[in-house]
Amino acid sequence: MSARTLIQEATANLPANLPAEPASIPIDAIDELVTRLAARISSSREEIAPFPSVPTAIDALTERFFRNQRVVIARPTREDLASRAWSASRTVKEVAWLGASTDFRRDPQALARFDALVAAARNADTLVLSSPFIANGRAAGALTPRDLLLLRSRAPRPVIVLDLLDEELARAPLTQPALLLPGTVFLRGFGQFWREAGARTVAETAFVAGPADLVAPLRGPLVDERLAAEAVWDLDRIGIDRAVQERASAARGGFRIDAALP
Repeated sequence: MSARTLIQEATANLPANLPAEPASIPIDAIDELVTRLAARISSSREEIAPFPSVPTAIDALTERFFRNQRVVIARPTREDLASRAWSASRTVKEVAWLGASTDFRRDPQALARFDALVAAARNADTLVLSSPFIANGRAAGALTPRDLLLLRSRAPRPVIVLDLLDEELARAPLTQPALLLPGTVFLRGFGQFWREAGARTVAETAFVAGPADLVAPLRGPLVDERLAAEAVWDLDRIGIDRAVQERASAARGGFRIDAALP
């Protein structure tokens, strides 16, 4: 059974908010959207770059962090990110990360996998990593905040590009720890749970967050005022966060957590 099927079954009986649209477009709707996104993750506005979709965000990440760079891909990862890295980078190296952990008590091989990830990352310009990785009805064992901190401290050279698009299914979210780390940017979105709750416009959007000097070059005139206004409207819906959290909680209950995939 696929991950999508499990999510659909787990959330089928949850009510959806009725869709609505703003009656008019406010002045500086894009600024309002950036403000809302920054508030949601407790960052500054300068640390946010909004995008109309996940693919446009990946395009920007590709040009800024993959193009002609030495890239390490921690496998498995989101396939569209990996394919863009392969097509744009100067060199690509792949390294397995599932089960990698600094907590060797869970698995005698966990620390060896973590050391291999660190060793591969040390000489790279960019490290790409998805956490958690969802496949085949299972949530792969994700990095913990402690693992991410030690990865950053032991491999200080590369820009870490974190795919956190499935963060709502994570048991140990990485958004807040990642915001505190230098040289680390992450991709976030809204997606299926927001769409099912009726927030269809914001569900299509995405944003990249991280240090201002890394995020500033990603910003551009990609989000128009109407899209931004409708996304803000969705984010401000009464009860929307609770509806999304209920769906995410129900979906997490349908997943098994495994350290490795077959």
